[in-house]
Amino acid sequence: MLNRLVGMLSGKDSAAAPPKRVSTVEAEKPAEKAASKSSSVMRREAMLGRDQKVAAYTFMLRRVLDEQTDLSLPDVQRLYDETLLANLERMDIARLLGQRLAFVPIAPATLNHPLIESWPAAGTVWILNINQQTLIDEALLTRMAALKARGFNFAVLAEAVANPSRHGLLLHADYVLMDASSEDIPAITAQMAAISKVAAGKRFVAMDVQSLEGFHMCHKLQFALFMGPFITRRENLGNPTMGPSRAKVLDLMNRVRTGAEQPELAIQFRHDPALSVRLLRYVNSPGMGLLNKVGGIEQALMVMGQDKLYRWLTLILFTGGQAQELDSAVLENALVRGRVAEQLAGRALFAKARDEIFVAGLFSLLDVVMHMPMEDVLKQISLPAEITEAIIANRGPYAPYLALAIACEQDDQSSIETLAKQIGREVDDINKVHMDALLWAQELSADV
Repeated sequence: MLNRLVGMLSGKDSAAAPPKRVSTVEAEKPAEKAASKSSSVMRREAMLGRDQKVAAYTFMLRRVLDEQTDLSLPDVQRLYDETLLANLERMDIARLLGQRLAFVPIAPATLNHPLIESWPAAGTVWILNINQQTLIDEALLTRMAALKARGFNFAVLAEAVANPSRHGLLLHADYVLMDASSEDIPAITAQMAAISKVAAGKRFVAMDVQSLEGFHMCHKLQFALFMGPFITRRENLGNPTMGPSRAKVLDLMNRVRTGAEQPELAIQFRHDPALSVRLLRYVNSPGMGLLNKVGGIEQALMVMGQDKLYRWLTLILFTGGQAQELDSAVLENALVRGRVAEQLAGRALFAKARDEIFVAGLFSLLDVVMHMPMEDVLKQISLPAEITEAIIANRGPYAPYLALAIACEQDDQSSIETLAKQIGREVDDINKVHMDALLWAQELSADV
């Protein structure tokens, strides 16, 4: 079974191989050895803070078909955790921890794994996977206390610590994760009150928040973090929020696409002082790396160039209208999606095509912030057919890169395997690109 799980985690199910009679000890050795080498595409899910901006990510392995059965076995859980930690280490998760919290689910027994000794403490939150068989003893609580002294944080599921025999975990936990999908306010508040009575001061995380309405409910209940499909859910698409600012940005984008000269573009910017200020602020941001400050619109346009200007305008579409809820979080998700798609295409396509793939990834969430059907959004923008086909119909040369970037956000095992093979990329490539994109998106969104 261990060998089969390794195969699943690395995208190769060994169940198809002919059976071979070996002893239990002999079967476990290659599985343990393979754990340090096996790879799996990582799944991420964003957590928003109370300011509606991304504050943390959870990282998990993509699910295997019989995960729930397998993970009840200690040896399989250990292998699963080892694979998860090894993948995160290869992705160099330490780069992310300075900017975001990382919630990582592991079994309590894994707290004694050698990898934990060298793991970066600041920003890491261990989510303890606890089942009915998990022993909550003094040794575990002492280990948690020692790791907390080093700077690690802990999270537990509310249901897992409901029994009084598990209350000792709450004393060391910093976060309590609660399922908010039911939107049952009396039940949720009663559960929060019961936990606070045992151990006050815990930060609650609302999980599986389905809608914006559900987010508002949890926000009023003083949850600290929020996660779920509400972040990018397409709600109320019949109420467009174009506004004059976004209309101006769309006009500028179309002018850039049709080859407008800098003087013409400069005139358009001067008609919108707020947009001009944003352009100058961006050009003079540290990320541009200019030695001397730019003070004029035409000079700024010259520094930007047509391609960079077009990219910047696509970002402004997410934040250029009347301030909308979750715009910042959706922008960061869109940036990651576009960057992953662009970087995955790096080996196979020319620079122009990579730029257009980035735009396709970014625009694939534009309907969410503009509250308009995607077809209506794209009608207002002059785009190459390849971009439109990839977004609307999942067709054309850019489609597999965009689809793979989207699959990395979801638990879409079969699509990841098929698409990765289609574009000729390995699992480790995808994980590294994913982490690079998260860091890049954080830096860029701060300057927009």
